[in-house]
Amino acid sequence: MSSDARLVRALVGCYPPVWRRRYGEEYAQLLCDMQVHRRPRLVADSLLGAARAHGGALMSGRPSFALPVWAAALFAAAGIGFAKLAEDLSGVATTAHAAVIVAAAVALLALAVAAAPAAAALVPGRAADAWRYVAVPIVGAAAWCGVARVAAAATAGRTVHSGPNIAAFALIAVTGLGVLAATAWAATRILQRVPLAGPGRLRGSAVTAMATGMAGATFAVLVWGLRVRATDAAAFHSDQGLLATPFVSSWLAVLIALCAASVLGAVAARHHRTAP
Repeated sequence: MSSDARLVRALVGCYPPVWRRRYGEEYAQLLCDMQVHRRPRLVADSLLGAARAHGGALMSGRPSFALPVWAAALFAAAGIGFAKLAEDLSGVATTAHAAVIVAAAVALLALAVAAAPAAAALVPGRAADAWRYVAVPIVGAAAWCGVARVAAAATAGRTVHSGPNIAAFALIAVTGLGVLAATAWAATRILQRVPLAGPGRLRGSAVTAMATGMAGATFAVLVWGLRVRATDAAAFHSDQGLLATPFVSSWLAVLIALCAASVLGAVAARHHRTAP
């Protein structure tokens, strides 16, 4: 396959499956005829069109809980990073820290409320094929605990910023992210097999509350970091961040992840509010 054909195939592949089945062949021929490999602007326009197509697919049709679940997974990962970042600063910016916890609790509780009506369908006999996915977070949590115990034993007596200790923490973090991703995938698969039950207005309100909680937690983390800067400049400019990185970089990374989760949550809330 030539490089031109690979580029066309890659561009067409960026579009949603439904769109590709309907227009893919004609669009691929059009890109070839227009010699897309010689026109960078056309490549950019094609990618922009793919983004718009995905947006249209996302905001149309029956609402799905996939987006709220993945938003919650990203939010949880960022929250774990924040907890690790703040563990040595428990006496600093306590009000903002408490606000983060409260807002996060609101967000996750709202997600649970939104998904609760579907839990009844997991009663044996109604959605038997969905039960196998319930084991994913259990097995994942057990695997993560095992990795954490092995890593802790291997780094006993090591200094915080030693190479083995950083590598062990990285392994624990990567495993934890994998468990979160697997849990989100399993939850999505379960919800795909379980019909959305309960009043649509209740679901929309719950997902909106989740998005609001995420936004509140994001703002609280921003305030927390600024308070740390104002009250403990030495800690703010230290290398006490995640994986022995600068504190500022870790704080910004957590903040960006929370912002991304909040945006996903807001999109999901809009979808569920406007769905019939």
